[in-house]
Amino acid sequence: MIRVITSSRAVSLQVVAQDIVKAGLELKLPVQWFDRLFLPYDIRTAGDTVIIVMPVDVLYVQPYLLLCRDLKRGGVKNVYYATIEGKVNRRYVYEWMKEVDFVANSYYTRDKLIEAGFRVVDVVHHGVDLKEIEKAKRMKRVGVEYMAEHGLDPSKHTVVLTISNSHPRKGLAWLDKIVEVVEQKDPSVKFMVVTEEKGRSYFGEHSNLIVTTDFGRLPRTTVLALIASAHILAVPSLSEGFGLPVLEAMALGTPTVHAELPPLMEFSTGFTVPVKEILYFDRHEVGPSGIIFEQHLYDVDEFAEVLLQVVDMVRNHPHEVESWRAETWERVQEFDIRRVYPRLLCYVAGNIAPQICEVG
Repeated sequence: MIRVITSSRAVSLQVVAQDIVKAGLELKLPVQWFDRLFLPYDIRTAGDTVIIVMPVDVLYVQPYLLLCRDLKRGGVKNVYYATIEGKVNRRYVYEWMKEVDFVANSYYTRDKLIEAGFRVVDVVHHGVDLKEIEKAKRMKRVGVEYMAEHGLDPSKHTVVLTISNSHPRKGLAWLDKIVEVVEQKDPSVKFMVVTEEKGRSYFGEHSNLIVTTDFGRLPRTTVLALIASAHILAVPSLSEGFGLPVLEAMALGTPTVHAELPPLMEFSTGFTVPVKEILYFDRHEVGPSGIIFEQHLYDVDEFAEVLLQVVDMVRNHPHEVESWRAETWERVQEFDIRRVYPRLLCYVAGNIAPQICEVG
């Protein structure tokens, strides 16, 4: 069996892990995902292989890295499918960590890992399940109903959606300023932010803003239906290792506004805001971090202006929206989980199903 392992706390990476499993099952592979660790002995004696799906926060994920190292020394095939939102904090790097085989989720992640001296064997971008996307499009009413519960009607309001956890790198404090600028210029634009309870603290009182605290608790189909029913997805992030919601919005046909973060620019067809400055910080809200987060700072007025330009396109130029959707759909085909994840699975399944490694 192939064990795909991630953390119970990593919401977006659980989606990635489950999509890897879906792709594997469609290839008739024995694959299952877990949100807990195992002893190397148990995996080795079971004859299993492993894909770890985690960030490279070397201070907090040492048990996952150690599992990969020990499995490799025991002759068990495994890879660490990695993301990182900045530089590896080298004060927490040990030489044994450099034995791990990493597959990066973006060229940006690859470059940051190589810079720290880690072994990167490949780059496999995250994928999106286009079957699930089609299902979400048919269930847009679920997203509309969620909005209605909170006083929004996408048939009457231009709804700008943000779905994000509350980590400072996600830029919710910046979004608060963007909301304020847009409120002054066009109060008919309504913002909905789905975040965690502590995410509320980033926002002041705005007549055009609804904040809910259901992040991580909504069914997957509801999240996708919500993105599909919004007019625009706003991604105010300062740091990303990939940016899966942008890819999902592309697949759903929802125009996206985001800063020109390096990993996003590897795949996005969204509407972008220039980065003005790059700064670094190396702490979580709870203390030190194994990642030196790379903050890509942008001008909130520019972000608001780009957002309002997209609002105008959505309201007054539907042919431009349809043209964007058609072009974007072609791009998204390259990221179907059935196209991208077999390459990742090949690293641990070659002896089980060598035929999947013959393509590409």
